This record gives sequence, C-alpha cells and structure tokens, in this order.
Amino acid sequence: AHPFDLVSRVLFPTPEASYDANDFPKELLWVPRSLNPATSGPEDCVPCLLLLSPSARFTIFYLHSNAEDLGRCYNFCSLLRHQFQVHVLAVEYPGYGICPGGQACEKSVTENALVGFRFLREILRWPLDGIIIMGRSIGCGPALAVAIKCQVYGVILISPFVSVKELCREILGPLSLLISERFPNCSRVPFLTSPLLIVHGKKDAIVPYDHGVRIYNACRCRKQMVAPDDMEHNTSLHADANYFVVPMLQFFSLPDYCFEDIHVPQWAFDKRLAIRSIKPSFFLGRFCQSEFPADDCNLLRRTAHEDVSQFKAYAPLPTAPSAACAGLLRDPD
Repeated sequence: AHPFDLVSRVLFPTPEASYDANDFPKELLWVPRSLNPATSGPEDCVPCLLLLSPSARFTIFYLHSNAEDLGRCYNFCSLLRHQFQVHVLAVEYPGYGICPGGQACEKSVTENALVGFRFLREILRWPLDGIIIMGRSIGCGPALAVAIKCQVYGVILISPFVSVKELCREILGPLSLLISERFPNCSRVPFLTSPLLIVHGKKDAIVPYDHGVRIYNACRCRKQMVAPDDMEHNTSLHADANYFVVPMLQFFSLPDYCFEDIHVPQWAFDKRLAIRSIKPSFFLGRFCQSEFPADDCNLLRRTAHEDVSQFKAYAPLPTAPSAACAGLLRDPD
C-alpha cells in the first residue's frame, strides 16, 4: 500500500501480533508465494493455520476480519473444525501477526488469499467440490474475489459489504467521490457459481444490514440469507445456534466424510520460512558481546544463518500456477 493510503490503513488497522512462530505447532504453516521452498525466503512466505479433522470431506478456507490475526481467530477456527467436522485453512494478511509485506491493502490481501487457495489446491490437492470459502467482514472481499474464479462446494459471507466506496458514501457523503473503489462485492457476486450463505445481523451498526440484502439479491445461484434480529457486527456466531450453526448444517448438509487424508509436506512447518523467527539473528552480535559464551554464540550464528540450499532436499515444486489455477489470477470478463 502507498504510505499515504489512509483508506487501507482504516480498512486494515493491523492489531498487535497475538502469536509468534513457536505457537500452534503442527498447525502453523509457511506457504511460499511460488509454492517452492527451495527458491523462497521468509519474506516470500504467507503464514497459514491448518486445523485437521479426521476423515473430513470438506475444508473451510477462512479469511478473517480486520481486527484479528490468526492467533485471535484460532478459537473460532477450532470451533468450526469440531462443530462441523471439517478441516480449516486460514490465511494471514500482510502486516498481521508474523506475516511480512507491510501495510495491508486490497491487492496484497487478495494475493495472500490466492496463495493460500493455490496451496490448498495444488499442494494439498484438495478437490474444488470439497472446499467451502468463508469470509467475515473485510474478509468477505478476498473471499469473494477467490470464489468467483472457480466453482467450489459453497461460499459463506458473514456481515458482507456492497463495496468500500459504498460504505464510505454512507459515512462521508460527497467526499466518498475522492476514494477509489475497493472490494466491489456487489458487482462481483453475479459471477458466483457456487451456493451462497449470507449471515448478517439486523443490528449491525458497522456494516448496515442492507448491504447483505443487496448482495443476496445480486446473487444468481442457490442462496440463503440469515438475518438475526438481535445480532450486531461483532456478535459471536455461536451465541445462538440459529445464527450460524443450524443454517450451516442445513444449507451445506454437514458433516460429511471421506477417507482420503490431507498430506502436508514437511517443508510447510519449517520455521526458517517464518520471517520473525529469524529476525533476532540480526541483533545477535550485540547480545553475544556480553550475554553468551563464545561457543554458544557461534552455534547461534550458524543456526540462524543456515544455508537455504537445504530446502533443495524437498521435492521440487512448480514455480508458476498450473493451467487449472491460472484463471485464479484473472477477473471474469
């Protein structure tokens, strides 16, 4: 994002990181943008959470709201896994948590979402008819941007907005004309070919309920809208089973099972791909002057600066999108 892009700074306020590279062992992944760890450094990787459920048929691909990172949405993702017996793959936004990339914006957040989706399809080899894409609040933007490019089992939008420009128009009036469009969700949803479930509370004071209605009306495929009378923007989706749980079970016929496990490559768990797990090495010389014995200091240096060529032991992966996923990088005509 441009350093003076105030709109992106409002949309993505970047809360303080709630986790680091040592949290969520065997669940926190680092996904290279090229999908090839042999040619990638920490600055090229997107942190993701992968929560597995035994014999699950479906994977929920989750894009979180702007006030949380992967650490803050972990409990919610864990509830999704246990309540619906699904796998969950959640993607981090630039600048959030331990994700590199600076200030998040529409373009960079959507790019991270596409990296996570390609990882799910090309590396984990999960079928399209076993994927449910879910976005909450600002996460509805990247969720819909991914969902219109291929037909998946279903899409869930929680408190969606028509577009950022429309939200600004309602708040700023004529001044909104100075703001460029971002996440034109209502213009994109007619291209959706997957079943759509919308949940939008009528007491939402941040994204008015009317936004959800307009997106619902613009959708041309199988759809359902749930509009709880007493639900606000940040109300827990589990506060009442009728808000979210019951509609999910009924609309998507959950749970369902298969007997093909997800096989996660070991390189995805390698902390050397986490940018903040090696950042302390930059200050190692200062600490070694007084706090560590010389032998320990040398060992730390060797560990922190291990040659990335060791990644070449992993199976080589394609550095460009497959033909099947190349369309993910293009908007519909």
